[in-house]
Amino acid sequence: MKKALTAFFYIALIITLGLAIELKESANSMSVNDLAILEIQENPSTGYLWHIFAEPTGVLRNFLEEHNTRSIMPGAPSVKGWIMTAAKEGKALITLKLFRQWEGEKHSVDFRALTVDVTGQGKGQVDLKILTNEVTLGTIFTVTLEENASTGYTWQYVVLGDGIMEKNKEISVDKSDKVGAPSKVTWTFQAVDEGYSTIIFRYFRSWEGKESAVDYKAYNISVK
Repeated sequence: MKKALTAFFYIALIITLGLAIELKESANSMSVNDLAILEIQENPSTGYLWHIFAEPTGVLRNFLEEHNTRSIMPGAPSVKGWIMTAAKEGKALITLKLFRQWEGEKHSVDFRALTVDVTGQGKGQVDLKILTNEVTLGTIFTVTLEENASTGYTWQYVVLGDGIMEKNKEISVDKSDKVGAPSKVTWTFQAVDEGYSTIIFRYFRSWEGKESAVDYKAYNISVK
Protein backbone atom coordinates (compact mmCIF):
# COMPACT_ATOMS: atom_id res chain seq x y z
CA MET A 1 0.00 0.00 0.00
CA LYS A 2 2.83 2.39 0.89
CA LYS A 3 4.52 1.81 -2.47
CA ALA A 4 1.24 2.37 -4.32
CA LEU A 5 0.67 5.67 -2.50
CA THR A 6 4.24 6.75 -3.20
CA ALA A 7 3.82 6.00 -6.91
CA PHE A 8 0.52 7.90 -6.98
CA PHE A 9 1.96 11.02 -5.35
CA TYR A 10 5.02 10.82 -7.61
CA ILE A 11 2.83 10.85 -10.71
CA ALA A 12 0.68 13.65 -9.25
CA LEU A 13 3.82 15.70 -8.60
CA ILE A 14 5.04 15.18 -12.16
CA ILE A 15 1.72 16.35 -13.57
CA THR A 16 1.56 19.31 -11.18
CA LEU A 17 5.03 20.46 -12.15
CA GLY A 18 4.20 20.10 -15.82
CA LEU A 19 6.85 17.44 -16.42
CA ALA A 20 4.50 14.96 -18.07
CA ILE A 21 4.40 15.01 -21.88
CA GLU A 22 1.04 15.44 -23.63
CA LEU A 23 0.95 12.99 -26.53
CA LYS A 24 0.34 14.33 -30.02
CA GLU A 25 -2.48 12.76 -31.99
CA SER A 26 -1.90 11.02 -35.33
CA ALA A 27 -4.68 12.87 -37.20
CA ASN A 28 -5.41 13.68 -40.84
CA SER A 29 -8.19 15.38 -42.79
CA MET A 30 -9.58 15.14 -46.31
CA SER A 31 -12.75 15.81 -48.29
CA VAL A 32 -15.30 13.56 -49.95
CA ASN A 33 -14.05 12.30 -53.34
CA ASP A 34 -10.43 13.11 -52.44
CA LEU A 35 -7.78 10.52 -53.25
CA ALA A 36 -5.53 9.60 -50.31
CA ILE A 37 -2.15 7.85 -50.29
CA LEU A 38 -0.68 6.14 -47.24
CA GLU A 39 2.87 4.70 -47.26
CA ILE A 40 5.02 2.77 -44.81
CA GLN A 41 8.32 0.89 -45.05
CA GLU A 42 8.45 -2.91 -44.83
CA ASN A 43 10.85 -5.77 -45.56
CA PRO A 44 9.02 -8.63 -47.36
CA SER A 45 12.08 -10.90 -47.18
CA THR A 46 11.43 -11.35 -43.45
CA GLY A 47 7.91 -12.57 -44.07
CA TYR A 48 6.49 -9.69 -42.04
CA LEU A 49 4.03 -7.59 -44.03
CA TRP A 50 1.87 -4.62 -43.10
CA HIS A 51 -1.89 -5.22 -43.15
CA ILE A 52 -4.43 -2.42 -43.16
CA PHE A 53 -7.72 -2.22 -41.23
CA ALA A 54 -10.24 0.62 -41.44
CA GLU A 55 -13.34 1.43 -39.39
CA PRO A 56 -16.15 2.17 -39.70
CA THR A 57 -16.94 0.76 -43.12
CA GLY A 58 -18.16 3.21 -45.71
CA VAL A 59 -16.17 6.36 -44.91
CA LEU A 60 -13.03 5.24 -46.76
CA ARG A 61 -13.08 2.74 -49.62
CA ASN A 62 -11.25 1.36 -52.67
CA PHE A 63 -8.04 0.36 -50.88
CA LEU A 64 -5.55 -0.32 -53.68
CA GLU A 65 -2.25 -1.82 -52.53
CA GLU A 66 1.04 -0.85 -54.21
CA HIS A 67 4.75 -1.60 -53.70
CA ASN A 68 7.87 0.40 -54.48
CA THR A 69 11.29 -1.24 -54.14
CA ARG A 70 14.03 1.37 -53.79
CA SER A 71 17.00 -0.99 -53.97
CA ILE A 72 18.02 -4.04 -56.01
CA MET A 73 19.95 -5.44 -53.04
CA PRO A 74 18.49 -8.71 -51.65
CA GLY A 75 16.65 -8.17 -48.39
CA ALA A 76 16.49 -4.40 -48.82
CA PRO A 77 13.36 -2.73 -47.39
CA SER A 78 10.67 -1.46 -49.71
CA VAL A 79 7.79 0.99 -49.43
CA LYS A 80 4.26 -0.36 -49.19
CA GLY A 81 1.37 1.92 -49.94
CA TRP A 82 -2.39 2.09 -50.24
CA ILE A 83 -4.49 4.36 -52.41
CA MET A 84 -8.00 5.04 -51.14
CA THR A 85 -10.89 7.44 -51.62
CA ALA A 86 -13.24 9.19 -49.19
CA ALA A 87 -16.81 8.06 -49.87
CA LYS A 88 -18.71 10.16 -47.33
CA GLU A 89 -18.27 12.57 -44.45
CA GLY A 90 -17.30 11.12 -41.09
CA LYS A 91 -14.40 10.09 -38.87
CA ALA A 92 -12.37 7.00 -39.78
CA LEU A 93 -9.66 5.03 -38.01
CA ILE A 94 -6.88 3.26 -39.92
CA THR A 95 -4.84 0.65 -38.09
CA LEU A 96 -1.72 -0.99 -39.53
CA LYS A 97 -0.42 -4.27 -38.10
CA LEU A 98 2.83 -6.05 -39.03
CA PHE A 99 2.67 -9.84 -39.01
CA ARG A 100 3.44 -12.97 -40.99
CA GLN A 101 0.42 -14.11 -42.96
CA TRP A 102 0.73 -17.72 -41.78
CA GLU A 103 0.95 -16.67 -38.12
CA GLY A 104 -2.03 -14.33 -38.17
CA GLU A 105 -3.00 -10.97 -36.73
CA LYS A 106 -2.67 -12.12 -33.10
CA HIS A 107 1.10 -12.43 -33.62
CA SER A 108 1.59 -8.82 -34.81
CA VAL A 109 4.99 -7.41 -33.88
CA ASP A 110 4.47 -3.75 -34.77
CA PHE A 111 1.61 -1.28 -35.01
CA ARG A 112 0.68 2.14 -36.35
CA ALA A 113 -2.62 4.04 -36.38
CA LEU A 114 -4.06 7.28 -37.69
CA THR A 115 -7.43 8.98 -37.93
CA VAL A 116 -8.98 10.65 -40.95
CA ASP A 117 -11.62 13.37 -40.61
CA VAL A 118 -13.64 13.62 -43.84
CA THR A 119 -15.58 16.86 -44.32
CA GLY A 120 -16.87 18.83 -47.31
CA GLN A 121 -16.43 18.09 -51.01
CA GLY A 122 -13.24 17.94 -53.04
CA LYS A 123 -11.40 16.20 -55.86
CA GLY A 124 -7.81 16.57 -54.77
CA GLN A 125 -5.06 14.29 -53.46
CA VAL A 126 -3.92 13.92 -49.85
CA ASP A 127 -0.82 12.24 -48.44
CA LEU A 128 -1.84 10.67 -45.13
CA LYS A 129 0.74 10.98 -42.36
CA ILE A 130 1.52 8.72 -39.42
CA LEU A 131 2.66 10.85 -36.49
CA THR A 132 4.86 9.14 -33.89
CA ASN A 133 5.73 10.42 -30.41
CA GLU A 134 9.35 9.59 -29.58
CA VAL A 135 10.05 9.13 -25.87
CA THR A 136 12.72 7.54 -23.69
CA LEU A 137 12.28 4.63 -21.31
CA GLY A 138 10.54 5.70 -18.10
CA THR A 139 8.92 8.80 -19.61
CA ILE A 140 5.55 9.82 -18.16
CA PHE A 141 3.00 11.09 -20.68
CA THR A 142 -0.68 11.95 -20.76
CA VAL A 143 -3.74 12.01 -22.99
CA THR A 144 -6.60 14.41 -22.16
CA LEU A 145 -9.97 14.07 -23.89
CA GLU A 146 -13.37 15.64 -23.39
CA GLU A 147 -16.41 13.42 -22.89
CA ASN A 148 -20.04 13.78 -21.89
CA ALA A 149 -21.04 10.79 -19.81
CA SER A 150 -24.63 12.12 -19.53
CA THR A 151 -25.13 11.08 -23.17
CA GLY A 152 -23.82 7.60 -22.45
CA TYR A 153 -20.73 8.16 -24.59
CA THR A 154 -17.33 7.62 -22.98
CA TRP A 155 -13.80 7.16 -24.26
CA GLN A 156 -12.42 3.61 -24.08
CA TYR A 157 -8.90 2.71 -25.18
CA VAL A 158 -6.78 -0.27 -26.17
CA VAL A 159 -2.99 -0.47 -26.26
CA LEU A 160 -1.31 -2.29 -29.14
CA GLY A 161 2.18 -3.38 -28.10
CA ASP A 162 3.90 -3.88 -24.75
CA GLY A 163 5.89 -0.66 -24.40
CA ILE A 164 3.54 1.39 -22.23
CA MET A 165 1.20 0.99 -19.26
CA GLU A 166 -1.46 3.13 -17.60
CA LYS A 167 -0.48 4.70 -14.27
CA ASN A 168 -3.45 6.90 -13.46
CA LYS A 169 -6.82 8.21 -14.66
CA GLU A 170 -8.35 11.48 -13.51
CA ILE A 171 -11.74 13.01 -14.32
CA SER A 172 -12.22 16.79 -14.08
CA VAL A 173 -15.92 17.57 -13.76
CA ASP A 174 -17.31 20.83 -15.12
CA LYS A 175 -18.25 23.10 -12.19
CA SER A 176 -20.49 25.48 -14.09
CA ASP A 177 -23.64 23.58 -13.01
CA LYS A 178 -24.77 23.46 -16.62
CA VAL A 179 -26.89 20.41 -17.38
CA GLY A 180 -25.03 18.01 -19.64
CA ALA A 181 -21.74 19.92 -19.39
CA PRO A 182 -18.77 17.82 -20.59
CA SER A 183 -15.91 16.72 -18.36
CA LYS A 184 -12.24 16.20 -19.12
CA VAL A 185 -10.55 12.85 -18.64
CA THR A 186 -6.77 12.57 -18.33
CA TRP A 187 -4.95 9.26 -18.62
CA THR A 188 -1.35 9.04 -17.44
CA PHE A 189 0.93 6.43 -19.01
CA GLN A 190 4.56 5.43 -18.59
CA ALA A 191 7.03 4.02 -21.13
CA VAL A 192 8.10 0.66 -19.67
CA ASP A 193 9.74 -1.14 -22.60
CA GLU A 194 11.54 -0.20 -25.81
CA GLY A 195 9.77 -0.46 -29.16
CA TYR A 196 6.61 0.78 -30.83
CA SER A 197 3.19 0.91 -29.21
CA THR A 198 -0.11 2.47 -30.22
CA ILE A 199 -3.00 3.73 -28.11
CA ILE A 200 -6.39 3.75 -29.84
CA PHE A 201 -9.34 5.56 -28.24
CA ARG A 202 -12.94 4.97 -29.32
CA TYR A 203 -15.92 7.09 -28.25
CA PHE A 204 -19.06 4.96 -27.85
CA ARG A 205 -21.85 3.82 -25.55
CA SER A 206 -20.70 0.73 -23.68
CA TRP A 207 -23.96 -1.14 -24.27
CA GLU A 208 -23.74 -0.55 -28.02
CA GLY A 209 -20.17 -1.82 -28.36
CA LYS A 210 -17.03 -0.40 -29.92
CA GLU A 211 -18.36 -1.07 -33.43
CA SER A 212 -20.78 1.84 -32.86
CA ALA A 213 -17.99 4.35 -32.13
CA VAL A 214 -18.65 7.87 -33.38
CA ASP A 215 -15.14 9.24 -32.86
CA TYR A 216 -11.56 7.98 -32.70
CA LYS A 217 -8.15 9.12 -31.49
CA ALA A 218 -4.81 7.48 -32.31
CA TYR A 219 -1.42 7.94 -30.62
CA ASN A 220 1.78 6.22 -31.76
CA ILE A 221 4.68 5.95 -29.34
CA SER A 222 8.28 4.96 -30.04
CA VAL A 223 10.18 4.14 -26.84
CA LYS A 224 13.96 4.26 -27.11
